[in-house]
Amino acid sequence: MRTRLWRFFAAFIALPIALAAVPRPTPYVQSQVVDGGTFTLYLNGGRIGEERFLIRGEPAGSAGPVYRAGAELNLKLDGRTMRVSVAVETIGARCRPRRYEIQINGPETITITGSLARERMRLDIRSAEGDEMKEFLVRGQAAILERHIAHHYFFAAKLLGNAASGELVLIVPSQRLQQRAVIEDRGTEGVRIGERELMLRHLAIVTETRTTHHVWLDGDRVMKVDVPEEGFLAVRSDIPDQATR
Repeated sequence: MRTRLWRFFAAFIALPIALAAVPRPTPYVQSQVVDGGTFTLYLNGGRIGEERFLIRGEPAGSAGPVYRAGAELNLKLDGRTMRVSVAVETIGARCRPRRYEIQINGPETITITGSLARERMRLDIRSAEGDEMKEFLVRGQAAILERHIAHHYFFAAKLLGNAASGELVLIVPSQRLQQRAVIEDRGTEGVRIGERELMLRHLAIVTETRTTHHVWLDGDRVMKVDVPEEGFLAVRSDIPDQATR
C-alpha cells in the first residue's frame, strides 16, 4: 500500500507536466513548484524510457526549507517493461533526507520505504520474497541518490551550495547501501540540450568506488546526468524558458 508521502505527489505527477507552474491548492499553503519536467533516459547508448518529475518547496521556519519531490518512470529494460514511482522529502537548506518511498512494478513488485532520523536510516523492503528491514548509521551530509533516477541530483547539488567541493554520504535504498563521495564544482561550460546550446554548471560526484557522476545544472535545475561507468545518461526533454543560453 502506498504511503501518505507518495499519495501527496500522485495528484501532481498525474497532471500534464506543462501545468506544473500553475498554482494549485494543496495542504501546504506556502509550497511552490521549484522544478518539474521530463528526462529521456538512456543505458549503454539505447533509450530505456522517461522520467516525469515534480519538486515542490516550502519554508519551515528555523529548520530551513522542506522539499518534496515525486516522479514516475516508465522503463523498458532487457525486453521487460517497468514502472517506477518514487517520492522523497528533505529538510533544511542542505536537503537532508527525511522520508523516502520507491515502488517498482515489473515482473515483480518491490516497495521500499525509508526514514532518516538523527543519524539512523531505516529501510523497510516488501517484495514477493517477504519483508525485510535494514538500519544503518548515516553520519555527515547525506543525499539519496537512487540508481538511474535523474531528479535526485537536485538534492546533491543543493547540498554543495556555492562551495567548490564537499564530502557527502550517498544513500542507495534499492541496493540497501551507503557510500562516501566527494562532490566538486568543475565550472561553467557549454552543453547541447536538444537544439539549444546552454551554459551550465558542471558538478562531479566521485564515489569511494571511483564511479563519477557528472551533473549539469541551469541554476538549481538538473539538465543532464552522465555516469559513464554505469552507461547511464539522462537528458532533459523539456527546456525551461528561463534556461541560460
